[in-house]
Amino acid sequence: MKDRNASALKEWAAIEQVLATGEVSLLRRKGGIWERREGFEVEHREFWIFPTLYHQNPDELAPQLRWLLESARASHPEPDQVRISLYLKVEDALRVESIEALQRLEGLHPLTRPTVEARFAYRNKPYLHALLVRAYRVPEPYLLPNTLDYEGCISWVELDEALATHGALPVLSDGEFAARRTEILDRLGEAGVVRL
Repeated sequence: MKDRNASALKEWAAIEQVLATGEVSLLRRKGGIWERREGFEVEHREFWIFPTLYHQNPDELAPQLRWLLESARASHPEPDQVRISLYLKVEDALRVESIEALQRLEGLHPLTRPTVEARFAYRNKPYLHALLVRAYRVPEPYLLPNTLDYEGCISWVELDEALATHGALPVLSDGEFAARRTEILDRLGEAGVVRL
């Protein structure tokens, strides 16, 4: 793990919370409206989660996780500040070009099936990135000013300062994470899956 890092991935605050509980270790990405023409790219293999309340939609979250929307709002009450507390390491980066493979992962990620299918077909490019991530929590969250530099519907932001990862502890034990990783990769399979 890097000692310090300024790279951050924008993600719904509700999804940040489910990653922090250890219930989920899988992110699916296609790219934001302001993303490059090619869409989302795995630019970093380690990064902070930059939690956002923008575009959170209860209909896109798995029903058992919808309660997290209110919890996320309560955890991030100040719009002029960003609370950074979760650090992720990408253990496997995959481009999934098969909707059937994505459907086999239902229940292992926080999104509903219709949301995954819509994102898969977005911009007439049939694929999604699947990031198998290991989450780490820092002992005390960082509170940063939410500046205009962080605005926009993009995936990656560079924080104004590199934040220390010292003291960050894994959300799941080594054994728990290894079992989760095995389940995800087994269910995903290899057909229609490209390792990045």
